[in-house]
Amino acid sequence: MNLVFQKVAIVSTLIICYTAHSQTNSSADTVDSTAHIQYYTELFGLPCGEDKATDNRGNGNDLLYGTRNFRTILHGAAYRGGGNNYYHETDKRNNKNPLPNDGLKNLADLKFGSAVYLYSTNFETAPVTTKGNEGNTLNYYQIGGNTQEEMREILEMVHTSITQPESGPVYLHCWNGWHQSGYVSAVVLRQFCGLSGDEAVHYWNNNTDTWNKGYARIKTAIREFKPYDDLPISNSLKAAVCPCLDEMPELPTLDEDAQVKLQNTLSVKVPFAKNSSDITPGALTAIDEYIIVMKESPFLNVEIGGHSSAPGTSDLNQRLSEKRAKLVYDYIVSEGIEPERLSFKGYGEEKLLDFGNTETAHAKNRRIEFNVTSLNLEVQFLKNEYALPESSYSQLMLIAEVLKLNANYNVEIQGHTDISGDAYFNQNLSRLRAKSVYEYLLKTGVTESQLSYAGYGAEQPRYTNATEAGRKKNRRIEIKLNNLN
Repeated sequence: MNLVFQKVAIVSTLIICYTAHSQTNSSADTVDSTAHIQYYTELFGLPCGEDKATDNRGNGNDLLYGTRNFRTILHGAAYRGGGNNYYHETDKRNNKNPLPNDGLKNLADLKFGSAVYLYSTNFETAPVTTKGNEGNTLNYYQIGGNTQEEMREILEMVHTSITQPESGPVYLHCWNGWHQSGYVSAVVLRQFCGLSGDEAVHYWNNNTDTWNKGYARIKTAIREFKPYDDLPISNSLKAAVCPCLDEMPELPTLDEDAQVKLQNTLSVKVPFAKNSSDITPGALTAIDEYIIVMKESPFLNVEIGGHSSAPGTSDLNQRLSEKRAKLVYDYIVSEGIEPERLSFKGYGEEKLLDFGNTETAHAKNRRIEFNVTSLNLEVQFLKNEYALPESSYSQLMLIAEVLKLNANYNVEIQGHTDISGDAYFNQNLSRLRAKSVYEYLLKTGVTESQLSYAGYGAEQPRYTNATEAGRKKNRRIEIKLNNLN
């Protein structure tokens, strides 16, 4: 017996066993569902959402010939992929066609109840129904999934397949099995498996076989989908039908030691001797650490604040605090920090840390402090993308620590685009860029009250839109720092 006939014999046996089981347990919904799910899980051998039964040329499983990039969405209930037309061994067609007839027939033989073509092109060439070997009928639909009504119709169809296993699984497909089927599948997983917007977009990206640059419309729709409360499934069914999925890579954050070191550097208070503006060797070490941070973070603009203790006249204390601040300013400039990034100010005895009349209190008050005054940060994005570039993580980590150390600071994250695209698209894209930064800062521990974000579309170009170099720079976010003191 050749391989094809071996597979047909196996699937026929499985169908007979499953049918007999269903007939003897028609009143036990949970048992029926479990048997149904187990049958298709064993048949296809696709435990995870990224696993394929057929490859990009439609090969890999003769039972599914006619499909392309066949994957599991929900075990026993919903599957996804494309139609194998371009690489079909016989009767080749243009890629922009619905499933070939043998693909429909093979799905019908596997007791699929329905298939959904997610485009409209050439659908009139497809049969509306196809009979399987066991006499069951596969219904073929054209539903795009691009409107709320169409997506709802697809979700209801999948819900029926989950809760009424006798209706058979649904095959959701586009041309290649990447983009539109991935979009609908990501929404299905949000509805029935509880994926977050980020997780669902990661799933979409992960199953496009690297063809995932751009597609802002799809990614936005996945993120903004709100699951329906009136299409529930039980926790036991959820555990059974939901496949394993590749986990999202964790966004990088500072480890505890690095975080403590950075916080100590940012919050350092450099001490001075009584009535002195001389920088001691110990103080110089602390200042040098801050200089390193400034060199690594050229977007930080800083005020050097000089302070004095309370004894002495106010005029003397004011002049002494100014002298201390100016001395540190001159030293930092001499070490290569641009003067325009720095300012200095003497506060005299205006901002005492300790109001006690002891030498310990006075020593604590004789100091300079570094205060971040503004953030000249731009993060550039790829065209039509809003995923955070890896190069931005270290910058945002530092901003997160600045905010966590200063509860009186808040930031507005401002998203921008170049002039490409229409106004609505640009507005939405700019907002999503700002939101990606907002969400990252939340994950690092910044409080929500310190963050806001807004999209400005192409309305505020900082660079020319007449050149590609300028447009590339305009695809950006900026962060405006506010001090609420």
